[in-house]
Amino acid sequence: MKSGPVLSRKGVKYQEPEYWKFGDEGNKYFRHATGQIYAISKDLATYISINSGILHRYANEDVSLGAWLIGLEVQHVDDNSMCCGTPPDCEFKSGVGNFCVASFDWDCSGVCKSVERMTKVHSACGEGDDAIWNLHL
Repeated sequence: MKSGPVLSRKGVKYQEPEYWKFGDEGNKYFRHATGQIYAISKDLATYISINSGILHRYANEDVSLGAWLIGLEVQHVDDNSMCCGTPPDCEFKSGVGNFCVASFDWDCSGVCKSVERMTKVHSACGEGDDAIWNLHL
């Protein structure tokens, strides 16, 4: 979860055209889920689906979701154990059977050069093609 600055300058990555709605220049966003993966309950997904026509969308989807949830009685869980860095971090974890749901590079808020690297990251850190079929819940 994070509460970063609202970026108002045109042309910067993650610029928020409606920055003025978040207060004076230099303000921060409310704390919200962000990153490569976040999950919501079926009830929240239904609420969003039913109300999608009246829920405002901001420039970034994580801010939009956070805005939709801020006035609701929901439990926020910040569990980074499902995520890990790209190789070599995820290779070490997968080597001991502790697979990650999502991999990331902090330097670029995602997988840097993802088009070129995704296949390597998946082969180094993935559970294998048969993992979904052998899942025991």
